[in-house]
Amino acid sequence: MKGSAETVAIIGAGIGGVYLVAELGTAGFKLRLHDIDDSKLSEIRAHGGVDVEGERVQFAALDCATTDLRAAIDGADVIIVVTGGNTQSTVARSVAPLVRDGQIILLIQGNTGGSVIVRRALDDAGCRAKVDVAEMDNYPYSCWRLSATRIRPIVRKRWLQIATFPGKRIDDAFPLLAPLFPEAVAAPNILYTGFTNANAMLHVANCVANTGRIESGEAYKFYAEGVTPAVARLYEAINAERVAVAAALGASVPTLADWFDRVYGVREATLVETCQHLTHNSDGPYQATGTPKSLDHKFITEDVPTGLVPMSAIGAAAGVNTPAINALIEMVRNMTGKDFAAEGRTLERLGLSGMDAERIRRTMEEGFS
Repeated sequence: MKGSAETVAIIGAGIGGVYLVAELGTAGFKLRLHDIDDSKLSEIRAHGGVDVEGERVQFAALDCATTDLRAAIDGADVIIVVTGGNTQSTVARSVAPLVRDGQIILLIQGNTGGSVIVRRALDDAGCRAKVDVAEMDNYPYSCWRLSATRIRPIVRKRWLQIATFPGKRIDDAFPLLAPLFPEAVAAPNILYTGFTNANAMLHVANCVANTGRIESGEAYKFYAEGVTPAVARLYEAINAERVAVAAALGASVPTLADWFDRVYGVREATLVETCQHLTHNSDGPYQATGTPKSLDHKFITEDVPTGLVPMSAIGAAAGVNTPAINALIEMVRNMTGKDFAAEGRTLERLGLSGMDAERIRRTMEEGFS
């Protein structure tokens, strides 16, 4: 394996993919951008990349912006998948016949259990290439997208984790990924990244608690106004369960207050005040967080099935009760009429059926035997 990455393929041209182009392009990496929807690529392709505001405007160049998946990933050192948790298995099946020995697939983010889902999908699709599958615990940046080809950075997270599945591959994969994300640290396995899934902790409870505002069309400030003392208490309840499940599996993950401190350097007296600071401060990452227009939004449709559902299922397998998380899942089912538990990352889909805590931990480290 190469000592450092040179060429990076980014799969997914939403805001997450485009901002990766901005950051990695200005850092000097050779980039390709792929999406199945050419309308997301046409203006960027015509411009040759994206403009990045700062003390001076920098240009992040692209080698190509294409709907041709083979052209995007052929010869790339790292393939970053930033399409959202619900489509990770689909992407894995698509790349399975195209990837080659030595490449790394990095999920940004893995949600909870993403690398296992991708590894299983690659295997089921008959992939025989020796590729590593890795994941990041959260998206690394916050920005304003001013136009199709112009980005204004807000803040970079100060602390990120990258893990591989199986965990024992991290020493081989991390040296290639670390130059792309200097703030990232290597985690022992994906229990650490998957249970530091802030999206599942922050998005769902806020949406449920503020459904009346969402469905009436009110554009409230998602964190500064949506996180009241009662919502903060709900945050504390579901986060305590997340931390407890991880601990039962041998993984130490930060509390929500600790996570805000590590990632943004912000720790106010209460979560309410922290969320207000992170919205209203000039470098507050949440100033750009929009309000969902309905519950048919990724804050629900992604973060429940790929976040809360596997946390609950793995917790049950590890003997840890998760009543607050379970109640939130059930409330969403009743409010939307969708059974996310049936379509989400169940133990069966994760390949963990019948395993206890020790066997799950061992599987995350060693892989499937």
